[in-house]
Parts: sequence; structure tokens; C-alpha cells
Amino acid sequence: MSEPATTTASTTREHRPGEARIKSQFLKEKWFDNDEDNNEAMNAVFGDEEAEGGRFTESGGNRNKHKKGRKERGANKGPRGKKRIEDEIKLCKPIALGDECTYGDSCRFSHDLEKYLETKPADLGDKCPQFEAFGKCRNGYKCRFLNAHMDENKKLIINQEFVEKNIPHTRNGLTSDVQFKLAKFKYEFTKSLPFIEQLKKEIDSEESQKEVNRKRKLDQVEENDSKDQETQSSEEKIQKTEESTTVTEIKEKEDKANESSANLEQESIDKDLPDVNMNIEPKLGPIDVERPYKKLIDFSNKTYLAPLTTVGNLPFRRICKEYGVDITCGEMAMARNLLQGQTSEWALTKRHVSEDIFGIQICGSKFDQVTKACEAINNEVDVDFVDLNMGCPIDLVFNQGAGSALPEHKGKMRKVLRGMTHVLDCPATVKFRTGVKKNVYTAHKLIPIFEGLDIGLGTIHGRSRQQRYTRLADWDYVKTIKESSRRMPIFGNGDVLSFEDYNKHREDTRVDGIMIGRGALIKPWLFTEIKEQRHWDISSKERLEMLQRFCQYGLEHWGTDSQGVNATRRFLCEWQSFLYRYVPVGLLEVVPQKINERAPPYSGRDDLETLMASPKSSDWVKISELLLGPAPEDFSFVPKHKANSFEG
Repeated sequence: MSEPATTTASTTREHRPGEARIKSQFLKEKWFDNDEDNNEAMNAVFGDEEAEGGRFTESGGNRNKHKKGRKERGANKGPRGKKRIEDEIKLCKPIALGDECTYGDSCRFSHDLEKYLETKPADLGDKCPQFEAFGKCRNGYKCRFLNAHMDENKKLIINQEFVEKNIPHTRNGLTSDVQFKLAKFKYEFTKSLPFIEQLKKEIDSEESQKEVNRKRKLDQVEENDSKDQETQSSEEKIQKTEESTTVTEIKEKEDKANESSANLEQESIDKDLPDVNMNIEPKLGPIDVERPYKKLIDFSNKTYLAPLTTVGNLPFRRICKEYGVDITCGEMAMARNLLQGQTSEWALTKRHVSEDIFGIQICGSKFDQVTKACEAINNEVDVDFVDLNMGCPIDLVFNQGAGSALPEHKGKMRKVLRGMTHVLDCPATVKFRTGVKKNVYTAHKLIPIFEGLDIGLGTIHGRSRQQRYTRLADWDYVKTIKESSRRMPIFGNGDVLSFEDYNKHREDTRVDGIMIGRGALIKPWLFTEIKEQRHWDISSKERLEMLQRFCQYGLEHWGTDSQGVNATRRFLCEWQSFLYRYVPVGLLEVVPQKINERAPPYSGRDDLETLMASPKSSDWVKISELLLGPAPEDFSFVPKHKANSFEG
């Protein structure tokens, strides 16, 4: 690993567009002494998908942005630290928990506990997060903090009194019985099936009306063609006899031709044709009769942590709750995967007890799938609202007609939302973008539809699908959306990184609240700053303590065995791909930092603050080692989000 550069920069250093203004005494010429590492660092900081310019070399020029053969990094490229950590001896799970294996000699895992303990890696600490939280460790002998709950006779210790209290920490998740029924298509959708049948009848009726319209238009075209032919034939006859007839005769023939044409038109008008207007929306069936929600939520004047894929996990949400956020939402879950009973997808619905207003975000384009998934959510988990994702820009989702593609098909979108509101006992909410294309605004046309379906909350992200997360959010258009809403609460979303940003957008747009995404990833204590209306010059020690709490929550959530430690390390590094962008308040020449500003090379007030500012992903792994012990030798990390990083 290259050592960070320590050269102090000149006070006359040129300020690049998009750079945060840092006090001169903290600036340095380069991130790293090694030129290759330094160039990579500059590319990472200023050359990502959010930067307005291209990739920087040391001199600031564009550096082979489209060079072939360049190593790919970012979303779903390479292993991303997901390599499975296998124990040298694969211990049987019941044996690991201190029980007996029911498979006996036919079990394909080892029952030799003594041999397993001899080869087991050293403990990472003397306190097991799971034992401290639950009174027992669900990883048993596989725990990397084993000595915290194993006696001198190598027997597992259980705090029986603590276990009997059964203090809940996490809610939601499927029972094995429900998971089996979903996977085998045996789950009973008592609300969804009648609705789907009714909606299919409406679709058939719409298709019938369209067919009648098509036939009517075709008949009219054929009839008009016939009239034109008769008129043309009459005119030809008049032309042929024109030289041999008098003016009076010509006039008489013209009168007769006109009279014949008029009769034909009258006959066409008198015909009994069906009158179908395709602009009139079909009447809703009895299943759409308005009914009060069982759960009512006042969203106004609350801070809202955006649903964030991968990084918006339960341990991260716990951190944000500690810093004062009001509303939290789980990571985006695909409706189809929920219906298949996938464990990994239902894990996204888990809720910590500290999350007092909690929602689940669902994504899908087929009304039957979304309706059924919402009914299963309504029946099986504890949730305050369900949010429909209509803003996801990634191709995999968009090409399926879901995410940001769904609002482009209003008929399909309306059916999906009708299904949600029919089966849910809590509010259905929506998150959407300005439109698909840059500077082509279409979202305001959706508001009457949402209000007609009694949607509980609309959140507008001030960018189009095409923009993704580039350029600044258009808060003027957010204001337009708010003004077009008569009764549905509207939240805005985009580019909030300080309480000043928050105050300005609330005042300018009069929105009911603001959802915060990347700003919370960069500085989760932002929610405290908003509530206390101050800039918090948080120290490197306080930030490390925050990361330590995250690791504790991660080990509680993902497990304390080697796999759980690996998962916690990976999610910590994912978060670091955003955290490193924060520039401490005490170092800034101009406060506050804006979300589109990136830091030039600088040194912190201590070694830890300098390390936390590094754009090198191997330095993020180094931070994880301060908290989780040495990383496996073959552990490598590349962020899922195409963040500013390099492997160095």
C-alpha cells in the first residue's frame, strides 16, 4: 500500500470547478506519492458518473476516458468481496449449536468438534454482539467471539434469564410454513384473486371497446372511399358530355349529382353505429369503493431516509435512527422474488424495534404480481406503509417496464396502484422522477391519478431517468409538483447535505417534507444537524465510534461466524464508498459542503481523519480491520455503486 502524500500545497493552488474549498493549511499537492496511485485517486474523486467533467490526470486533463481494455469497476463487476469464507472443517450446524444431529452417520458435515476448534481462526474480541443482545449466540461454536460464551469445559453458555425475557429486537421475516406455501404456489390470496379477476374483466371490456372503435373507423373509411368514387365517376361523365350540352343541361346534371351525394351522406349519418369514446376511463368496479385505512400516518414535517439498495440495510438504518431520522424504509424488494418466497428478498422487510415509522419499498410492473406481493406483506409483516418504486433508473429494472418506466404506461401504473390500495391495510406511497428524458417533464401529469387513488404520499426525485444522479436536482420542478397537488402530501428528494439545504428547499417549495438519500450516506449525522439547526464538526474518533456501532449491529444481524464477519466487512466498505466524500467542517473554507463538491487532496487533523478521507478502497478495508480484525488474504473489494474509488 502506498503511503499518503504529505506535501503541503501552495496557497495559490488553482481551484477546480466542483471542488470543495478547503483551508490552505490542510491542502497537499497529491493524494499519494506514487504517481499512478495519485492519478487513480483523482480519477476516482472527479471522474465518476456524478462528476460534470471527464477523468483527471495530474494536470487536470481528460485521461483516456474511453480507452479500451480499461479494468471495469462498479455495479456488478467482479467478485466485489463476496467470496464465500469456508472453514477448513465444515461443522454440522446442530453440533455447532450444542445439539445432536438427527442425520447421524449419513450427515455430510463433520461432527468432530474438538478437531474443528483446533483449526478455528482466533477470536476477534472478548464480547459477542449476539450474546450481549440476545443472551445466546445463534452461531454457537462457529462464533468468532466464542470465548465470550464458552465455559472452561468447552460448553456453550446461555443467559437463560435473558432469553426467557424474549426481548424483541427485529421484527418481520417469514415462517418456514409461509415460505413453503409461497414457493409451492399454495398461499391463499383471498383479497388479490377476486380483484385480479375483476380487473381482467375490465381489461377484456376495454379490448372489446377498442375492437368496436376499430371496426367503426374502418366502416367510415370504406364508406367515404365509396362516396369519393361515385363523386369522381359523376364528374367524369359531366366532363365527357360538356362539349355537346348546354350550360343549363350541365347545371341540371350537377344538381342531380349534388343531391345524390347529399343523400349518401345523410344515410351514413342515420346509420346506427356504436359511440365509444376511448378518452373516457372505464368505471371502476365495486372493489374500488373508497374505504378508510386501518393505519393512518402523518408524514408532514418529518425527515425521511430514502430506501437505498445495498447500503440502506438494517444496521445502517439503526445508525440513522440514533441520529434522529423520523421515517425509514427498507431496500427495494422485487415483487416476483417475494412471491417465490426467496429468503434474501424477504430479509429486506426486516425491521428493527427502533424504527417507529417503517415502510417497505416494492418494485414490479405486473399488477397481479404486485397485488399478491402486497397482500402477503400485509398479512405476514409489521409495516406502516408500502412504497411503489417508480424511480429506479437501472436498465435491468427499466427494461422490464418497472421502476422509472412504469409512469410512462399510465394504464398499467393505475392498475398496479389500484391493486396495492385494495389489499393493503396501510397507506400505499409512491416515489417517482421528473420523467424519463432530461428536460422533458411528465411527472405533474401523474398527480391527479395518485390523488384519485388515495395514495398516501408522493416523493419526487428532482431528476429524470436519463440523468440518474448527475447534475443538480431540479427543485423548481419539485415546487411545481407540490403546487399541482390538492391534498396528497408531497416530499422532495435530491442533493440535501446540510440543514441549510434542507431549510432552503422546504421554504422555496413548501413541500411537506424531504427524503434524504446520498446525503445520509455521506454524513448520517445530518438528521441531528437538521433537528438542532447546526453544523456538527464531528471528530474522527466520533466517526470511528459510529462505525464500531455499525459493526456491532451488523454482527447481530448477519451473524458472528466467518460469513457474518465477511458480510459486515463488505457492507461497511460499501458505506465507506460514500463516507469518504465527507469533508470535516473544521477544514472547510466555505461552509457548508455541497453534495456535488469533491475534495482536492488534503490531510486531516489527525492520522485517522486523513485515512477516512482516502479514495482508495484498500484503505477502506484497512479501516474495517481496525474494527473487525484482519481481512482474509484473498478479500478484495470493489463497490457495487459506481462510486469514486480504486483498488490500489
